[in-house]
Amino acid sequence: MILDERDLRILRLAGMYRWLPYDALNRLGYIGKSGEIRLLMKLGLLRLSSKNRFIMLTPQGYDTLARAGYCYDPGSKRASAGSVALRRRLDVSSVMLTALRAGIDTLTDSIDSLSMQPSFFPAFSLRTGEGNMMNAASCIGFGHWGDKGYMLQYVDSHSNGMYLTNELRHFHNLASVLDSRLDTPIAMIFAGKGYSDIHGQLNGGEVSTRHGKQGYRDFGDVYRNADLPVHLISCDETGAMQLALMRQPGYNVKIAKAAYGDRWVQRDDQITGSDGVIDGGRPLIIAADMDVRRAVRVVEDAKKVGRKGVALVAFKEQLEGLIMGLFPRDGFVAYAQIKQPVLDAAFGKGFSLHSFDVGTGGSEGYG
Repeated sequence: MILDERDLRILRLAGMYRWLPYDALNRLGYIGKSGEIRLLMKLGLLRLSSKNRFIMLTPQGYDTLARAGYCYDPGSKRASAGSVALRRRLDVSSVMLTALRAGIDTLTDSIDSLSMQPSFFPAFSLRTGEGNMMNAASCIGFGHWGDKGYMLQYVDSHSNGMYLTNELRHFHNLASVLDSRLDTPIAMIFAGKGYSDIHGQLNGGEVSTRHGKQGYRDFGDVYRNADLPVHLISCDETGAMQLALMRQPGYNVKIAKAAYGDRWVQRDDQITGSDGVIDGGRPLIIAADMDVRRAVRVVEDAKKVGRKGVALVAFKEQLEGLIMGLFPRDGFVAYAQIKQPVLDAAFGKGFSLHSFDVGTGGSEGYG
């Protein structure tokens, strides 16, 4: 049988994590009529759990991977709803599937592969072998795309904090891998089921009983006080499209030029966090990367200096799912959706998730 690179990566993820979350696969478009999961199930390589909660490899799937040089232990344990290890596997695989949907290489061979773009290095690879570099860390992994480096965390009611100093130290130690000049900008990504779920946990979740112990900090505290930019990512097709956008160097500038042309001036001398000015006075915020803290800060600064309003641009689902609910309905913030003509003008005709369906490594024959 012939499997393309992304099919193989899905099978490898199933081998690594044993159970892939059905709901995340569905939100990401892997299960629809043309989705890879249906095809791989028809080929007898994947199967659905009895309660339709997980996708798992079949014995034939394990054999196919073994013939391709990837051997995984199917294990003897069954999935149990109360298992912390299972929940962790589902969280991590949801993020990796989202990155894969955006055409990011999610199964890199070594930490050195982070020097390439776009790549994602899972933290579990640092939790094995001698030294266990990521002991007790909640970090899902590290990414490098769009000329920036990222540390990724999963946020929900069960995963509510991190050992901030310890994990940031690991992140900063990767600077020499990302760039020999040590000047690659870095940021954090907080991923979750949906934008409103993540933001609600960051701003309304209960304080953890571990908060403050041995450097443990709740994600809400980290979000409000971290010096690094923090981007929110939903594990669905909108989040995948956001990652695909963030893969493009200078994406904010390119969108601003495509959307506003001569109406846009790149520099705003009073509000440094904005993406320039349109129509001679309105600060512009390209919020599709979901650096929500920056958007809030620009709106506040615009009011302080007496601007008449702010223009905020994002994907429709981001606006309706979270952003429009963050600001008073007083007309100060004017919203605009990023539509296909703007994407085509900014990044080339046909820019969409379908552009990345083959994956990053082309097609190969396996089996």
